[in-house]
Amino acid sequence: MRLRNFKRRDFTMRQKKSLVLMARGFLLLLLLPALAFANLEGKTEMDKDALMKKVSGLQMPFIENQGQIKDKSVRFYANTFAGTVFITDKGEIVYSLVKTEAGTENTEHRQEKSEDRIQNAEDRQTNTKAVVLRETLECPEETGIRGVNKSVTMVNYFIGSKDNWRTNIPTWQEVSLGEVYEGIELKLKAYGNNVEKLFTVYPGGTSEDIKLKMEGAKGIKVNKSGELEIETALGTVKMTKPVAYQETGGEKKYIQVAYNVLAGSGTYGFEIGEYDQTKPLVIDPLLASTFIGGGSGDYAKSLAVDSSGDVFVAGYTGSPDYPTTESAYDTTLDANADVFISKFDSNLSILVSSTFIGGSGSDHFYALAVDSSGDVFVAGGTHSYDYPTTVGAYDTVNSGKGDVFVSKLDSDLSILVSSTFIGGSTYDSAYTLAIDSAGDVFVAGETDSTDYPTTEGAYDTSKNGSFYSDVFVSKLDSNLSSLVASTFIGEGRYDSSVHDDLALAVDSSGGVFVAGGTGSSDYPTTVGAYDTVYNGKSDVFVSKLDGDLSSLVLSTFIGGSDFDDAFALTIDSSGDVFVAGQTYSSDYPTTEGAYDTSKNGNGDVFVSKLDSDLSSLLASTFIGGSYSDYVDALAIDSSGDVFVAGDTWSYDYPTTEGAYDTTYNDTTVGDYDVFVSKLDNNLSSLLASTFIGGSYSDYAETLAIDFSGNVFIAGYTYSSDYPITEGAYDTTDNGYYDVFVSKLDSDLSAGVTDISVSPASHDFGRVPKETTSPPAIFTISNTGGEDLVIGGVYLTGPNPYQFRIRNDNCSGQTLASSGSCTIEAVYRPTKTGTMYAEIGIGSNDPDTPTLYIELTGTGVKEHEDHEEH
Repeated sequence: MRLRNFKRRDFTMRQKKSLVLMARGFLLLLLLPALAFANLEGKTEMDKDALMKKVSGLQMPFIENQGQIKDKSVRFYANTFAGTVFITDKGEIVYSLVKTEAGTENTEHRQEKSEDRIQNAEDRQTNTKAVVLRETLECPEETGIRGVNKSVTMVNYFIGSKDNWRTNIPTWQEVSLGEVYEGIELKLKAYGNNVEKLFTVYPGGTSEDIKLKMEGAKGIKVNKSGELEIETALGTVKMTKPVAYQETGGEKKYIQVAYNVLAGSGTYGFEIGEYDQTKPLVIDPLLASTFIGGGSGDYAKSLAVDSSGDVFVAGYTGSPDYPTTESAYDTTLDANADVFISKFDSNLSILVSSTFIGGSGSDHFYALAVDSSGDVFVAGGTHSYDYPTTVGAYDTVNSGKGDVFVSKLDSDLSILVSSTFIGGSTYDSAYTLAIDSAGDVFVAGETDSTDYPTTEGAYDTSKNGSFYSDVFVSKLDSNLSSLVASTFIGEGRYDSSVHDDLALAVDSSGGVFVAGGTGSSDYPTTVGAYDTVYNGKSDVFVSKLDGDLSSLVLSTFIGGSDFDDAFALTIDSSGDVFVAGQTYSSDYPTTEGAYDTSKNGNGDVFVSKLDSDLSSLLASTFIGGSYSDYVDALAIDSSGDVFVAGDTWSYDYPTTEGAYDTTYNDTTVGDYDVFVSKLDNNLSSLLASTFIGGSYSDYAETLAIDFSGNVFIAGYTYSSDYPITEGAYDTTDNGYYDVFVSKLDSDLSAGVTDISVSPASHDFGRVPKETTSPPAIFTISNTGGEDLVIGGVYLTGPNPYQFRIRNDNCSGQTLASSGSCTIEAVYRPTKTGTMYAEIGIGSNDPDTPTLYIELTGTGVKEHEDHEEH
């Protein structure tokens, strides 16, 4: 019963949302056409688009103005690929967005000096060559503009005579405008094609004070998606829908927030819901996560980690601009749907290699595996008669309307080592693939072909049923030159479960296990199996064939009275067999002491454990919430713990304390969030469980665990605010559906290095003006398992100049696991009143790249403090 197809195919075109950080921020998206790369000579439009996507997420440093710009009002500026953002000494933010007409040289724009950019851009507005937007804060405090988090990059200008040269100009990762309103700090970051404003509302600050006037625009309005649209002479510029949250007890609490446009004034602010005004607002990123994709749909279906820790992800795409790499096997999309294979480093920061593979028809990928030599095998189904095959392959001719393909590439994805078809005269597709210890390749899938190739002596050489697909299992040698064995298995009533969700595994003895769902009451079972009686509308089957596919060694049903389907299967080091899927049966069999013995919603995840003989149900549990939950992937780590991943419609899908994300993220009814859950080997305890997702639908398709126990998941997302991490290969959503790849630690807490501080804050109390307080000492520790690399230590917040870092033993240090260092700070007020600041500590902790220590103190008159004591 293909119930799950409806979920997979029920996609609705929606206006997508982008990630916004407020009150640590919101983004100005520079979405004007042809603003950048318009004159990349010798480049195709595809080249330009691909290049733009690759650089759009890069962080750009702010350059300090030390006279290289003659306009002395400019304090800092950053060059993005869509224009330049300037920060003036009055706290103005000026965006100079230059548009070069396609096909024109426009050397005037490229050669103009930096110091003339603002004025020249304004002068050119009547020619629609550029647009200048100037944001000013209404009624701000006197700002203390300064660079924050100094970059290692230095800039040199050698323009004109030597007197005008400027060398070793510092650059900064952020610029703080200081306390722009009482208790409110504003910071800016620049990226490849956007600028991010980061507001922090500290205790005592009032968010309603924030008012920004947009000059140079024809008008501003809030669209239906909650974005701020700015109409200009060149088109529409958008600020993404704002998001606000605070961190309380290690958990994020989201705050309602929306733009508030003052009619006719060109001014906007924010409407913010209730929040804890004793705490600032914070941002918490994922360990490692990246987008990858092009302008059309991109769908990841399988993932593997090799012995070096590199991550391979594969799927299919309709995007001609899906990123490929130089020297890859195929850098051109050949049809409306091609297979892609991409290789990342273990941090997901580098696209090591990436290739297409396909023919002139549609090619759909479903399975990937990496052998002990690092070669990459992929399998799926193709409608392309010219899908690439290799000399000496088992079958170089597409035999029917759609054939299985199996292809082998080298680890660099530069060479198609071998490639073959397998199929009959109608439709055939492989959905799962495994490699045994001898290097032989097993594929399983479904076929409509009565003449699908089988081999002499195989378990079943005849297709079962006339109107439904049958399961096949086929074995090829490692060179894909010989069909070593091939068999049908089933009774022909949708025995392949749901389209693309058959599961296959090979045990240490070479036995071949296959699992799925069947509507056949006479699906073959074996004497002594756990369950030989068909239970309901659709049952799980688990079957074991010998390595030659000549004998059905073991076979059993598992199920209840409603629909049950298996989507994933794996075998642990003891030979026990784990299967996971979805059930609609409230009487699906569970075992005493299991984590959850009661069905929770419409369709629940199940995880079941059988002994190696398939004769006993050792453990079985539900996992789920009030609505529908789907599992797609299953893996077991070296400790025997069981990980499952999928997607859920249940806002109350179970999560655990300390997990990366315990809050369901979708904002639209019917959308899905990714989940990852970890159970013990006996399925009695939910050790860890987390959501991952953005505002719209996110689907996890595959899961793998590396040798360090880190958990990788991949799938596809409709959410432009799916969580990604700083330094990832691609931090910008590229199109319709994008591939995502995410990495979490084994506790699903998103941190393999873990920075902590004690104490987390300090109140210096009442200190007379011009007097230095006793010092506060903060201990920075690495409570994770990997080295913690500490970058800069700096003061930020509304009143940083009232506090001092007196001794810093942490900057530039590398702390091993359990290592620590100290920072000493003092408070020396120059005025009266309560003041706030933070010590910022940058590090490679992926879930807390910048740790903040809160400082408070109250300045008093010299005699006032004595009088009160």
